[in-house]
Amino acid sequence: MKKLEDIDKSYFGPRMSDGAGVFVAGFVFLYIFQIVLLLIAELNGINVEKPPVWFNWIMMFVNQAALVSAVAAYSAVSHKRLLEESRITRKLNYKQALIIPVIALASILAFLPLAEGFVRLIYLITKGSPSGGLDIGTKWWEIIISVVFVAVLPAIGEELLFRAGVARGLKRKNYLFAIIMSGLLFSIFHGNAEQTVHQFFIGMVFAYLYFVTGSLLASMICHFANNAFVIIFSAITSSKNVKMSSAVEISMYIGMFVVGIVALYFLLGYIMKLSKDAKYKEKTKYQLNWLKDLSNTLKNLFDDPCDGISLDYDLEKKGAQAENANDQSKYTSQMPANEFNSQNQQTISQNSNNGQNLQKTNKNVNNSQDNQMDKLLEEANLQTIKKRNKFDWYALIAATGISLAVWIINLVAQV
Repeated sequence: MKKLEDIDKSYFGPRMSDGAGVFVAGFVFLYIFQIVLLLIAELNGINVEKPPVWFNWIMMFVNQAALVSAVAAYSAVSHKRLLEESRITRKLNYKQALIIPVIALASILAFLPLAEGFVRLIYLITKGSPSGGLDIGTKWWEIIISVVFVAVLPAIGEELLFRAGVARGLKRKNYLFAIIMSGLLFSIFHGNAEQTVHQFFIGMVFAYLYFVTGSLLASMICHFANNAFVIIFSAITSSKNVKMSSAVEISMYIGMFVVGIVALYFLLGYIMKLSKDAKYKEKTKYQLNWLKDLSNTLKNLFDDPCDGISLDYDLEKKGAQAENANDQSKYTSQMPANEFNSQNQQTISQNSNNGQNLQKTNKNVNNSQDNQMDKLLEEANLQTIKKRNKFDWYALIAATGISLAVWIINLVAQV
C-alpha cells in the first residue's frame, strides 16, 4: 500500500492551500508588474499621480496580464492544472446567457447602497474624502475603449484567478465556504475601501454563478456586465450634476436595496433552475426555498471529479489496493503464455512438496507482517492528512492577513 505522499497530487485537484497560494501569487505578480510599469512611466516623464486616460488603459492591461501569469506560474510550480480545468470552455445555453446580465444589474441595485454607506462611514471615521475613481474619459470613443480595458479584461484575468483558482481550491472545504471566502479575498484584493463592500457581495455572486452553471463563462459574463454598467452609470452621472437632499437620497438607496435584493433572490433561484434543466435534461419547478441544501445542490451541479475523492485513509487504502491489483493484472497479461504456465506448474509442485502445515505457517507469518505494515502506513497517512489540513488553514490565514494588511495600508495612504 502506498503512502499518501507517493500518490500523484494532481489527481486530487486544487486544495485550500492552492486557493490561498494562487491568491498570493496574484498579489506578487501584480505588484511586480505594476512596479515595472511605474518605473517605465517615470523614465518617460509620465505623471503617475494624474495619468492620462491611455495610461489607465495600459495599467488595466498590465494588471490582468499579471493575474493570468500568476495562475499559469502557480499551475506550473504546483502541478495543478488550474487553467486547463477552469471550465472556461463549458458552454451556456441562451437562457442562462440572457439572465446573467440581469443578475449583474440586480446586484448593483442591491449592493450599491451598502457600499455607499460603508464608504461614508469609513471616511467619517478617518476624516478623509473619497477619491475621484478611475478616469474613463469623456468622449464616446474613450468610453468604448474603457469598456474593453475596464470591463472585458478584468472579466478574464480576475475570473481565472479568483474563481478558477481561489474559489475552486477553497471549495474542497465546502462550497458555501468557498463562495463567502473567495468574495472576501476578492474584495480586499482591490485594496480600495470604496470597492470593498460591493466587491465582497458581487464576488460571492460570481462564485455562485461559476458553481451553479459549472462554467467560468457565467462569472465572466456577469463580471463584464457589472463593470460595463458601472462605467455607463459613471459616464451618465458625471455629465449631469444632480443634487438631492439627504432624505431623498436615503429613500432612493432604500428603494434600490429592497428592489435589488428581492430581484436577486428570484434571479439566483431561477438560474439554478435553468442549470438543473440544462444538466438533467428535464424541466424542474422553480423553488422559492432554493437556499435550502444549497451546498449539496452546487456540488451536484458543478460536478467536479475531485469532489468524489477524499483524503481519508480508507479511500487511500482502497485506491492503493486497486492500483496494486491493476499492476498485478498488467504484469500477468504481459507475461508470455509458456512462461506463465511454467511458473504455475512450479508453484503447484512446490506447494504439494512443502505440505499443508508449512503453507499455513507461511500464510500466518505473511498476514501478520501485512497487518503490521498496514497499521504503520495507516498512522503515517493519518499524520500526513492532519499536517496537510493544518497547512491548508495556515496558508489561507496567511493569505487573508497579507491582503488585509495591504488594504489597511492603502486606506491609510488615501486619508
